[in-house]
Amino acid sequence: MDVKGTPIEREPGMWILGVMIVAALMAAVVLIGGYAEGWGGHLRISQGAVPLGATSGTASATLNLTIVTGQMMGSGSLGPAYVPSDFSVPANSTVKVTVTDFDTATPLTGAFTKFAKVTGTVGNVMQVQGINPLAPNTTVGGAHTLSYLAPSQVAHTLTIPQLGLNVPIAGQSRITFVIHTGKAGSYLWQCMDPCGNGDGGLGSPMGLKGYMAGTMTVTG
Repeated sequence: MDVKGTPIEREPGMWILGVMIVAALMAAVVLIGGYAEGWGGHLRISQGAVPLGATSGTASATLNLTIVTGQMMGSGSLGPAYVPSDFSVPANSTVKVTVTDFDTATPLTGAFTKFAKVTGTVGNVMQVQGINPLAPNTTVGGAHTLSYLAPSQVAHTLTIPQLGLNVPIAGQSRITFVIHTGKAGSYLWQCMDPCGNGDGGLGSPMGLKGYMAGTMTVTG
C-alpha cells in the first residue's frame, strides 16, 4: 500500500514538536506532583533524619526540609509550607540541616528584624546558595557563609526559642547549617517572618501547624 503523503510523513516537524510538548508536561507533573501528592503531612519528600554513621564517637545525621509555595501545593492551600513540618533528629548528635526554599522574600520589618541573625547553629553561621526554582538542582551564583541575612532578603525563618535556634531563610535558595542536639524531647518551631494574611502578615499560614509551624522531635 502506498502510504506516501500521509499526515505523519508530510509534517514530521509537528509530530516531533508534539512529543516534546508531552515530555515537558510530564516533567512538570513529576516536579509539582512530588511536592503536592498526599498533602496533609504525607508528602513524598525525605522525612526525618538519615543516619550517616559515627563521627568522632558521635552519631551524625542529615535533615532535609523544603519550603513549597502555595501555588505548588495547589487549590485549597493556605499558603507556603515547610515539608515535612514535623520531623525527628537523634539526640546528642551533630545534624546537618538543609532547607531548600522555593518561595520569594517577605522582608523582615520593625521588631522582626532581630530574626535576621543566625543563632544556635554551630558557629552561629549558615551557608546560603541561590537556586533556580524551575531547575532546583541548578545553582545561582556562589555559596556564602553568613551569620546575618539582610532583612530584605528573608523569606522565612526556622526558629526554636527553647533551643535558642534561629535561622533566616533566604528566598529561592538552599540554606545549610549544622546543629548539636541534646537530650530527647519535643520542641515547637515556628517561622518568625510575618508571611501570612491579615494585619501585619500575622495570619495563616504563619503559626499554623503543617504550614509555618511544627514540631522537631529529638529521639533518644
